[in-house]
Amino acid sequence: MGRPKGVIRKLADEAELDPATVRRALAAANVTEGQAEADFPKAIEIVNAMADSDRVLGHAANGRGEGGTESPYSTARAQSETHRARKLELQNAQLEGRLIERAFVEDTTTQILGDLRVALIAVGVRLAPRVAGENDQKSIARIIEDEIRNTLTAFADPDKFFERVAML
Repeated sequence: MGRPKGVIRKLADEAELDPATVRRALAAANVTEGQAEADFPKAIEIVNAMADSDRVLGHAANGRGEGGTESPYSTARAQSETHRARKLELQNAQLEGRLIERAFVEDTTTQILGDLRVALIAVGVRLAPRVAGENDQKSIARIIEDEIRNTLTAFADPDKFFERVAML
């Protein structure tokens, strides 16, 4: 019971280090826990002077020991690893053909919508001879609706869609 309780924890909290680092620093300076408790400010100086800052930062970056898992270094490293994993996922998806470039999608969509626009505008030219002799409005409307429906159906056909995409 001669050993003072809690001095390592107090030093660790004060110096913002891991208790293991505090123990190593005190041992390297040949300071006992009793001496550290007797002259606490001096013990803090010894611990800060003896702690290897590069090692402390390295442990913090790996989420171990000094600084724990909530240090800015471990957070930055975890975020970096998350981004690296996401990049690999995207590269694999692209190689497997599950991912295509945005520019290609935009160009293809623009081309297909342009083709659809031309086809719908041409409906009038294609229908003019068929509705020229008609007097019944319902009959004319039905002819126009049928032609528009046929045009849109042709553009909705997946086989024809992929043929158009392959030609682009």
